[in-house]
Amino acid sequence: MKYIFAILLAWFLAALNVSAMPYMKIFGVTPDPVLILAACWAVLRPQDEAMITVPIAGFMHDLTNGDPLGASVIGFAPMLILATAVHIRAVETQFIPALVVVAAGTLTWGAIRMSILSVTGQEVQWLDAIVRVIVPLAIVNTLFMPLIYMPVSWFSGAQRQGIMGGGRITSPL
Repeated sequence: MKYIFAILLAWFLAALNVSAMPYMKIFGVTPDPVLILAACWAVLRPQDEAMITVPIAGFMHDLTNGDPLGASVIGFAPMLILATAVHIRAVETQFIPALVVVAAGTLTWGAIRMSILSVTGQEVQWLDAIVRVIVPLAIVNTLFMPLIYMPVSWFSGAQRQGIMGGGRITSPL
């Protein structure tokens, strides 16, 4: 059931990304809700579940925006590594690590996407792409992250103590 929910949510956000989001330009770029969903899912959900849902979100992203099929799957892969690194550190909340994964994931996704486009023979102006697209997109995605983070954390089946905060720590002695 959780995978069906993830597929439907990724499909809905991918459709939203190509239908309504182009009308919302901030710093000359539009937020990418599918990328934000993949990053939040990787941080908030168990790793084995994220290993399935993040590539599904990547395929949904590619099917709707016209990039080569599989480019976003490859571009979203570093978010799984970043989310795993976040799980190693015990923190009070998952919100700040999710912000970091969204920002760093957007930067790596943009670099991988531009690399794939250049390998497929398309002309890529690297400096222009970094300055005008990738960095502003990382900022905008980080600003829009709470809009997707909160519902994913609310509907997370395994509400961990770290999402809400640890509360009072007591000793068994």
